Amino acid sequence: MKKITYLLVFCLATLPAFSQKIVNLVLVGKNGITENIKEAHSFIVVKKYPEFFQRLDYKLKGPLQKLRSYSDSTLKVLQGPIYEYAPAGTITKSGYYINNLKEKDWYYYNDTGKVILEEEYERGVLVKTIDPDTVKHEPLSDKLADGEQEALFKKSDREWIKYLSQNLNAETGNQSVRGGRVVVLFVVNTSGKCVEVHLAKSVEFVLDEEAIRVIENSPPWEPAFQKGKKVNAYRKQPISFAKPD
Repeated sequence: MKKITYLLVFCLATLPAFSQKIVNLVLVGKNGITENIKEAHSFIVVKKYPEFFQRLDYKLKGPLQKLRSYSDSTLKVLQGPIYEYAPAGTITKSGYYINNLKEKDWYYYNDTGKVILEEEYERGVLVKTIDPDTVKHEPLSDKLADGEQEALFKKSDREWIKYLSQNLNAETGNQSVRGGRVVVLFVVNTSGKCVEVHLAKSVEFVLDEEAIRVIENSPPWEPAFQKGKKVNAYRKQPISFAKPD
């Protein structure tokens, strides 16, 4: 258990203070909150951002279970994105709340990460349900039309991989319990910034945080162009961490 205790201290000390701050971290056992790490099976992290709070529920030696966003420090008003995960760490649900009411698009995923159901809410009311298998899509072309381009990082995918390898903290894998492959989803918006960064596959807190950090801190991309205008581009990035010695 010494390594687990050290990891929790490590987490508190290494997150970038300019964008987020851990304001609470509690261990949870079969009888609720505990101070005895030997009794704990999971832990809860509460982060403060400039405009909101997040609660992350993690297995003690494993992946994320839930992430919820709140507008208040008492964590009573759901406001912002939420994500839920299977025991193995794969995403099962994503959605959005405004003032405790479901809003916008909600997605449900199978164990391979494929969207199997989409719902649309307005002020907590379900207004549309979509089965993705019934939606017809235009055939994809391998070639971009004139004036169109994918989102690019310094002109090439090779530069993006170089950025990741040079900026990931080499010590992070050694601080983990088991190592593994984190998968991050994000959007390159029309300003070239990486936003809506979240996990498609969680491994454990230390590795997840490092994978998210390096993508959130990415220098600007060249945004995607379609039909003569800038558009959002959706990306999935796996990041592997070696198993610690």
